[in-house]
Amino acid sequence: MPKYIEGSQEVPKSNGVHLDGREERVAKFKNFIKWMWRLYALGILLIVCIFMMLSLDLPSFEELENPRSRIASNIYSSDDVVLGKYYIENRTPVEYDSLSPHLIHALIATEDARYLEHSGIDAEALGRVLVKTVILQQRNAGGGSTISQQLSKLLVGRPNTRNKGMAVRSWLLLSTKLKEWLTAVRLERSYTKEEIIALYFNEFDFLYGANGIKSAAEIYYDKDPYDLSITEAAMLVRMLKNPSLYNPKKHPERAKKGREQVLRNMQIKGHITEARYHELRKTPVDMSTFQVKDHNDGIATYFRMYLRDHLKKLLVQLAKDDPQFQKPDGTPYDIYRDGLKIYTTIDSRVQKHAEKAARDHLKEHQKRLFEAWSDWNHPNPEISSKIKNPWTRKAYKSTDGEMEIRRLSLAKQVWRTDRYKAVRPKFMPTATHWKLRDIDVDRLFQIVEYEKNPKQKNRYSPKVNGKALLKKWEETGFITEKQAQTYRDILSSKAIDSLIKQEKAIMDYMKTPVKTTIFAYNKKGEIDTLISPFDSIRYHRMHLQTGMIAVDPVSGAVRAWVGGINHKYFKFDHVNKDQAARQVGSTIKPFLYALTVDLKGYSPCFKVWDQPTTISKGEGQFALMSDWTPKNSGGYSGDEITLTEALNRSLNSVSAYLMKELKGPEPFRNFLADVGIDTSNKRVPASAAICLGTPNLSPYEMAGGYTIFANQGTYTEPVFIDRIEDKNGNLIYSAGQDQRSEAILSEQGAYVMNQMLQKIQRGRLRGVKSSYGGKTGTTNFQADGWFMGITPDLVVGTWVGCDDRFIRFRSLRYGQGAKMARPIFRNILLNMEADSTLRADKVYSSKSRFPSPETIEREMDCLKYNQFANGKDGNGKANDATNTDIYGIDEDY
Repeated sequence: MPKYIEGSQEVPKSNGVHLDGREERVAKFKNFIKWMWRLYALGILLIVCIFMMLSLDLPSFEELENPRSRIASNIYSSDDVVLGKYYIENRTPVEYDSLSPHLIHALIATEDARYLEHSGIDAEALGRVLVKTVILQQRNAGGGSTISQQLSKLLVGRPNTRNKGMAVRSWLLLSTKLKEWLTAVRLERSYTKEEIIALYFNEFDFLYGANGIKSAAEIYYDKDPYDLSITEAAMLVRMLKNPSLYNPKKHPERAKKGREQVLRNMQIKGHITEARYHELRKTPVDMSTFQVKDHNDGIATYFRMYLRDHLKKLLVQLAKDDPQFQKPDGTPYDIYRDGLKIYTTIDSRVQKHAEKAARDHLKEHQKRLFEAWSDWNHPNPEISSKIKNPWTRKAYKSTDGEMEIRRLSLAKQVWRTDRYKAVRPKFMPTATHWKLRDIDVDRLFQIVEYEKNPKQKNRYSPKVNGKALLKKWEETGFITEKQAQTYRDILSSKAIDSLIKQEKAIMDYMKTPVKTTIFAYNKKGEIDTLISPFDSIRYHRMHLQTGMIAVDPVSGAVRAWVGGINHKYFKFDHVNKDQAARQVGSTIKPFLYALTVDLKGYSPCFKVWDQPTTISKGEGQFALMSDWTPKNSGGYSGDEITLTEALNRSLNSVSAYLMKELKGPEPFRNFLADVGIDTSNKRVPASAAICLGTPNLSPYEMAGGYTIFANQGTYTEPVFIDRIEDKNGNLIYSAGQDQRSEAILSEQGAYVMNQMLQKIQRGRLRGVKSSYGGKTGTTNFQADGWFMGITPDLVVGTWVGCDDRFIRFRSLRYGQGAKMARPIFRNILLNMEADSTLRADKVYSSKSRFPSPETIEREMDCLKYNQFANGKDGNGKANDATNTDIYGIDEDY
């Protein structure tokens, strides 16, 4: 306060406000309160803004129901068995009712004892963490996260704090924690406690591709989640704490102790007794059923890979053609993310029988092929007729060109291996410097060889040296001018010498034995051994492969698909109609016979001459440049024989006769197209020779075509998808509407062919009770062995051969279709006949019989046919093979 001089008359100025000390303090306090309220309101507003901002980045309800939108699509067989999955994450959600009660009890007892009491955040647990863990620093005080918070943590994810400042790192951690709390509250408000538990189990990653509890139960214990035992459930619940730390595969003892803690928690909560706890805690960790599964495991592996590629194209095309086949956001369905349910026509039982049928036969037949080529792994085989090595054995008919093809095919196999590619830069720096491909290096070596040893095509042609060979390549466009100049530059420098040394060094490396795993016919399908990478390539190329498909002739449903002997080691699918194409041999002849029988009204007893048949130059529409007279492998008898006998003996002369009757190749090509065969010129050229089996076709096409012989002349297009549903069971696609079914043969013609196919196979499948027929086929030099078999319930197409056509049996003893492929047909029939469930489900029965026309208009009894044809009424037995039950050895070529 100002001091005034006593006695002074001056009056101090005043603003009219007089405050004593008390009033001033009150005013300051009120002002402080006002600011506090303002700051409080601002803080509340700031918190609200922060929460609103964080809420914008929370998982949506769709993401909560379908975490990360990466749900595996399941492939189902027609008998409701899961054949496999397509996934980025191997995740298949399950409902709460599909969880074992042991899982639920173990989870709640261990992770969130008051789960049923709180609403997402357990205040009591947080208080315990604050006091015991933060203040008292007790490490064993337990966590404060609820099950809802742990699920939220999985959904929100962890922020990347690497290379962040302390302030940024702190903010990221704090904001993430707040998001988890908000998400936990949303979960509790939106879902029941049971649904949250199911979501948590479905979202957790249990390692080894076990995304979610269903995959974990399958991979670790080969069970469904509901069937898990107490100890198995306890082990998986312990992994929720830290899957790497409690990994029962890598750390069994540590995992056992963790499991023991879960069991103790269950005992404390009264889910098991004290005695039961002590019994269970001693149980050893059993990982005998553990198996990391991939697309090479299980049955129908080749089919699943074909289906995958087919579905990708199908779903894109469907979405493009019709909005109803799109997802709600307008995009095509994704087999890896959208949890589709793909129901196929494959029957898991028939598939297993087919795979076993092929494996049992080829396991034994493979031994014979190794015996035939006993020098297959010769370290340095020379080109000779004496060494039994398929890459170097030169028979009297083998040309230099053929031998070069063999050599180059093996070299390309070496170049394609990952091992070779990995070390090539190290071993071949000169090739890297000059930017040479392996084929360029190989061509350079050819030029060097020709320069040292000029060669000639035949004794009348001039010799060609290396320079002339290079010039020829350039002039014919085999290599470009730039390549030719590069070759010349290398050949004129020391680089060529370096390449020769480096190529030898890398091949020495490839021929050095190493520990590796190769295919084997055993339970595991493989064996560990010491073998060089080069010999490993030769070993696998030596193996007989198969393509086998079984089709219901009436519905067209594909019941089995065997694309090879082992998908892990042999990826090529020999059923796939888009890539598999091998010469079909005599299996094409029933189509030619069927066309002629139907057009001409022939009986199976119709007589033809076993003699040479010539289609002359300029005759009909064949467009021949010279006369064509195909030969029979066994010569000609000169006798009159029936169509049935001609088909049995696969006489080329009779096929040529029937082809000649058609006046050109087009009627036959059109017929093949009608039965679903790709008749483009590349596969079925407009040539008279197609009647002998020269076209390259797939078992898929052939089996579809043969449905006419088992289905009264009606072609039924093979189908392998029944329907596709989304994850909620809504129908997306049904395949039946697109299937083609068309009568190609008359019932009479189909009946004649059916009887002929049955007749020529009668008695040849020992022990088989079913009605069956079929046709064998063998191509030149035994490169391909076929058998097309028909039964009332299934058409089975089987091909057997090696991927390299020059690797084959050198004689008909084991190389004909009757020895290579027909035993597989016999095996599958025996396997199916022994399976009573197939009969009960009306999939396959040995008692099924082929249907017959109500009236048979053609004479099927050759005794009567001959009597009528000869104008006789005698009782003499005709000398005709159609009336015998069993023919002699097959002559199918």
